[in-house]
Order: sequence, then structure tokens, then C-alpha cells
Amino acid sequence: MPSSSPHSRPIVLAHLTDMHLFADSGGTLLGVDTEASFRGVLQHLLDSGDAPDLVLATGDLSQDGRPESYTRFLGMVAPLGAPVHVLPGNHDVRAPFQAVLAAHAAPVIDQGPWRIILLDSTLPDDEGGRLAPDQFDLLRTAGQVEDGRHVLVAMHHNPVPMHSAWLDPMRIGNADALFAVLDALPRVRALLWGHVHQAGDSLHVFDHPPGRAPLRMLSTPSTCFQFTPLSERFSIDPVAPGYRWITLHPDGRLDTRVVRVAALAPAPDHPSHDSTGY
Repeated sequence: MPSSSPHSRPIVLAHLTDMHLFADSGGTLLGVDTEASFRGVLQHLLDSGDAPDLVLATGDLSQDGRPESYTRFLGMVAPLGAPVHVLPGNHDVRAPFQAVLAAHAAPVIDQGPWRIILLDSTLPDDEGGRLAPDQFDLLRTAGQVEDGRHVLVAMHHNPVPMHSAWLDPMRIGNADALFAVLDALPRVRALLWGHVHQAGDSLHVFDHPPGRAPLRMLSTPSTCFQFTPLSERFSIDPVAPGYRWITLHPDGRLDTRVVRVAALAPAPDHPSHDSTGY
């Protein structure tokens, strides 16, 4: 008879990031109506017929940091019918973020055979990222699982370079310390982030212990505009917004795919193509 244990089946996660919503409906950023774009992404997800076990949103939920933008976010994701978990990005404002989203911002989520740890990589009034001592303490403690679970760690900023000269200075400034902690946490299988407005999928190979599985490292497109990969200067990529599906298997394997919403791709003459920043 098949086991009915919650640890016996995969967990399906929908990753959404960098919505840049405004308090007022119809607000635009680089010529993009960020709310309309996010609604289009959510509708595409709903129309797929796939139901996530949980939804993870990794920062820059808001562009203006006002409470109304966070309330709007919650209303928009409610039709997904799955638990929603969030962490802040550099455009989010801590006080209203916590006031509206505290119930969705627990830093540790145990879901079946996996544990998800949410790290706060933001700095006040700074676009760059850095992990504070309390975040390392959280990771060390929560990453020491003793019940056979595997671990996925999520944050807003990228911990590794994206090989983009203008963007990489805003990555996590003390990433070497992060990987030193991860070196002692063999149950951590993957790192996941937003911030970079582009898809990435790579491996980090540990020097020890011998034979340890590589760490999967993933970034996900924004639900609005995208950054051109490998760019020297700020540049908008004329590709469609999207989201990422992640399937977390009981044996520690991870399957993932990025979904682009082609109908939301910017027009060739979209004003954002000539932008020099935001």
C-alpha cells in the first residue's frame, strides 16, 4: 500500500518575484503597468491548471513601499488558493511590509520533505544586499535539520555574480560568508533569488566533503520588465515576464522550469527599451 506520509510526495512551488506594485492602481515603471503585468502572469499560472502547494514571492513586491501596494498584492494572489510566503527586497519598505505581510513572512517553512528558509538580504536605503549576523544565525540553526528534510534557501539579492557590470555591485556583499556557512549544512540543496530580473540556473560545487552534491542556484524572471543578461550598462531585455515552477522531491532532487508569458512581451517600440535606469 502506498505511504500516506507527507514526506512521501513532491512539493510544488510557484516562484514569483519583483512585481514592483504601486499603492495606486495603474502605476507604471519604465513604461510598464506593473499591476496589469502581474495580473497577466497570475492568470497564466491559473490557466495552466497546475496547482502549487505554496507560493513564494522573493521581494520588490512594491515599488513605492506603501501599505496599499502590499494589500493589493495579497488580493491578487488569493485566487491561487495556496499558502503565500514572502520576503523583502530593496524596494520594499520594512514597516509597511511587516504591518501588512507579517503573517506571510515566517522565516522557516516546513512543507513535507523540505524546509524552506527565507533570508532577509536587504539594507536600509541601499540597493545592494548583505546578510546581517542574525540571518547567519537563522541559517545555521534552521539549516541543521534532523528529520531527513532537505533545505531550500531563498533571498532577494543574488549571492553570485550574474556577469553584468552594472548589476553585480548590488549582489550580496558578504556572499563568501554565506557559502562558508552553507559548507557546513549538507542538507541545503538549492539557493533561490529574485532581484536580477532574469532567469539563471547554475551549480555551486563544494570542495568538501568529497562527493557532496552540488548546490543548485536559481534566479527567476520578474513579473514585469527584464534586465538584459551580461550587459555592461543598464539595459532592458525585450523578453516576456514570467515565473518559475519548482518541484521538490522527497529524495532531495529538484526539477524546475521557467514559464514566460508571451502575450505580455513588450512591443518593439516600447519606451522602456531606451531607459538608463529606474
